[in-house]
Amino acid sequence: MIVGIDVHKRAHVAALLDERGGELGTLDFANSPEGMRRLRSWLVAHDAGEAVVGVESPAGYGRLLVASLETAGHQVLNVPAWRTHRERGRHGPGKTDPGDAIAVAQVVLRKRAELGPALEPELVRALALLELQRRRLVRDRTQAIQRLRADWNQVDPVAEARVVNLTRQRELRRLKRVSFGDGLVEQVAARCIRDLARDIEDLNQRIAALDTEIAQLLTEHGNPVADLHGADPQIAAAVIAHAGDVRRFRNAAAFARFCGAAPIPCGSGQTAGRHRLHRGGNRQLNAALYRIAIVQARHHPPARAYLARKIAEGKTPREARRALKRHLANVIYRRLYAWAEATPALNT
Repeated sequence: MIVGIDVHKRAHVAALLDERGGELGTLDFANSPEGMRRLRSWLVAHDAGEAVVGVESPAGYGRLLVASLETAGHQVLNVPAWRTHRERGRHGPGKTDPGDAIAVAQVVLRKRAELGPALEPELVRALALLELQRRRLVRDRTQAIQRLRADWNQVDPVAEARVVNLTRQRELRRLKRVSFGDGLVEQVAARCIRDLARDIEDLNQRIAALDTEIAQLLTEHGNPVADLHGADPQIAAAVIAHAGDVRRFRNAAAFARFCGAAPIPCGSGQTAGRHRLHRGGNRQLNAALYRIAIVQARHHPPARAYLARKIAEGKTPREARRALKRHLANVIYRRLYAWAEATPALNT
């Protein structure tokens, strides 16, 4: 039997199908320990104690649900939202939670071999939380810098234009003591700038602490891209966090498609063989590949030779860089696969 679950913040909806796709029933249950017990009792009552379960986007509100089902012995699969979106089109217009749960179950029934596990290893989840928190802090720091520059530009645009990097400790120390005069506007502007400089300094310290924690985790469990030119520990954390256990992918090509690095065929008739840029996929992984490609294009002789060869074949510089990203996706897949096989924290 197959179970599909539509996840929400307060409550979930489960749908049970037989092996041929026939609907056997649906259940609304709370996102709580009591709700999990109710779900398991319902499954046992329908002789579905060993059913395969599909959960749509389980990384957020579905954490408790997935852990509970894994403990009960169910195989729990991650069903991407784009797959259920396609499946909903088969059921006509309109949208309901039971209908969404049935769509999830239908995806599991048809595409079970292509779905990965819903519960990621603890190491991957820990790195994902750290990487997400770091991105949030970097975003907050960028916003604080923009606000500081906007306030500074109103009272002293010449001095503001001379400072290129506002994350440097020397500039922040100076701005924490800045003064523009005795006027009311000048005093208020100086106070706002001093406050923002202190905020930026605090964010710098928090980001540095996260960088240290990420580096310690990678040192303890190994960094699969440590010797890959252009991949620092922050990029390594992003790659691991968003790729997860790459053994769930059929091959390197499937991983490249997941990264948005594989071009999409778009030929027909006389245009057969043409491809277009894939704008989907995991954008954080795609951004990591882009950063590595940019660094290698500037400083790594083998990558520079690869780009020159692609340009000599008739590709534009942008197309050659996309080809390099596709090549890097293969390299990273092989490294992540070997790392997953050799890392105990990913095999428990």
